[in-house]
Amino acid sequence: MRTRPRLLTLGLALAAALLPALLQGCMVHRHRVGVGPNGLSSESHRQVYIFFGLLRLGDVDPQRLAGDVSGYEVVTEYSFVDFLLQPFLLVITGTSRTVTIHR
Repeated sequence: MRTRPRLLTLGLALAAALLPALLQGCMVHRHRVGVGPNGLSSESHRQVYIFFGLLRLGDVDPQRLAGDVSGYEVVTEYSFVDFLLQPFLLVITGTSRTVTIHR
């Protein structure tokens, strides 16, 4: 009979530990350069930060990715895929974000 309350307590503790991870919101930051995108194409890249943001893996330069286009939009977001990568990146105290350039 004592195992049932322990399992219930363990289940509640596990649910309380997972609740903050499940309630994470997605962060999105948008900014336009020039008149904005004309809808021709878009390109996405992932940027990873490790060791509490001290090292950046994957250099995403929006100006270089936009090429010679004068109007484009840069969208930086913490997406669902970044959320799924989070348990693997926590080992090296890392986080990731997705950068999308709309031309």
